[in-house]
Amino acid sequence: MRVLVIGAGLAGPCLAHGLLRHGHDVRVLERDAAVDARAQGYRIHINADGDAALRRWLPPADYEQARATSCLTTRGVAFAGPDLREFREIEVPPEASGLTVDRLTLRRIMLRGLTGSVRFGAAFSRYDLLDDGTVRVHLADGSTAEGDLLVATDGANSGVRRQLLPDFPVTVRDTRLIYGRTPLTAHVRALTPEPALGGFLGIVGPAGRQLALSAQQFRRSPAEFGLPEAEDYVMWSVAGDFGPELLDLGAAEQLNLAADSIADWHPSLSALVRLGDLRYVVPANIQSSERPGPWPPVPVTLVGDAAHPMPPAGISAGTAIHDAGLLAARLVSGAPLLDALRSYEREMLDHGFAAVAASSRNHAG
Repeated sequence: MRVLVIGAGLAGPCLAHGLLRHGHDVRVLERDAAVDARAQGYRIHINADGDAALRRWLPPADYEQARATSCLTTRGVAFAGPDLREFREIEVPPEASGLTVDRLTLRRIMLRGLTGSVRFGAAFSRYDLLDDGTVRVHLADGSTAEGDLLVATDGANSGVRRQLLPDFPVTVRDTRLIYGRTPLTAHVRALTPEPALGGFLGIVGPAGRQLALSAQQFRRSPAEFGLPEAEDYVMWSVAGDFGPELLDLGAAEQLNLAADSIADWHPSLSALVRLGDLRYVVPANIQSSERPGPWPPVPVTLVGDAAHPMPPAGISAGTAIHDAGLLAARLVSGAPLLDALRSYEREMLDHGFAAVAASSRNHAG
C-alpha cells in the first residue's frame, strides 16, 4: 500500500515507522524546509497511551534514545497565585504517567530513520479522489504525488481537513498564548519557582491571565547520540486577552507583551520571561472543536489535532501519537482499506473527543 502522510511533526513519523516496518510504501510530505526550520514546541508530556504507541511502533533504538534524552522530572503538577506565596501540588494519577521530552529532540530522533521517506518543502495544496480509488495530492510548488491513502497529521489548521470536512466545528477563543523558553542559567534557576524546576507549575491570575512554567533538564545530552547539542531551559507560556493583532507582532514585541502582562505579579516571573530567547517566541490561538458527524468512507483520514483540536493541557501530543499507533494497527491488520479506516475513525473520534473534553475542563480561559 502507498501511503501519503501530510505533516512531519510527531504523529506522522510514528505512523511512518510503523507502516514501513510492515512493508508499506510511505512518503511524508512536510511544508517546512528543514526539520528545525522554525520553533515547534518545547517541553511536552506524552501520556501513557502515546508512550505505548512510541514503544510499539518506533525502532527499539529510537525509542531508547527518546527515553535517554527525556526530561529529568522530580515533581508533579503544582499551582500557585501570582504572588507565589503558596504552592498547591496535585496528585497525578498513574494513568497520566508517560514520557516528558523536548519535542524537537524527539522529532529529530524519529526523522533520522526516515531520511528516504520524508520530503521537506512540500506544502499541501489540495487532493483529488481518483476513479480507481486512489488519491492524488497537489503541492504548493505545482508537483503531485499519488497513493492509496492520504493521512493528515498537519495540525489544528489542517488543510486536508478543510477539504474533507469543510463544516468541521472549530472555535477560536479570545484568549491567546505566547510561548517561549529561557536558557536555564544559574541566574534563571534562581528566578524559577522550585516546583517548575522538577515538574509543571501553573499560575492563575486575574482577568484570565495565566502563566505555565516547566524546566527541560535533559537526562542525557542529545549530543551523545549524534544529535545537535541542546541546552537545558525553562519553557513558559503566557495566556491573556492579547487580541488578534498579536499574531502580526515581531518576536521582541511579543516577548515584551508577555512580560508586561505579568509585570504586577511576583517580580521573578516577568524577569524570567524577559530573558527568553527570541528565536523561540511563538504566538498561538487557543482552539477547541466539537465531534463532527460521520463522513463518507474515502481513502483520506485524520490524525491528532487535524481531527480534534483542543486547548493546551498536556494531552494533545500523547493523543496524536496514540492516534498514529491506532491507525498503524488497523492498516497492518489485513482488513480492506476502507473497513480499516472506518474502524480507526470510530475509535479515534471516541478517544480524541474525550481528550478534547478533558483539556477544555483543565484549561480555563
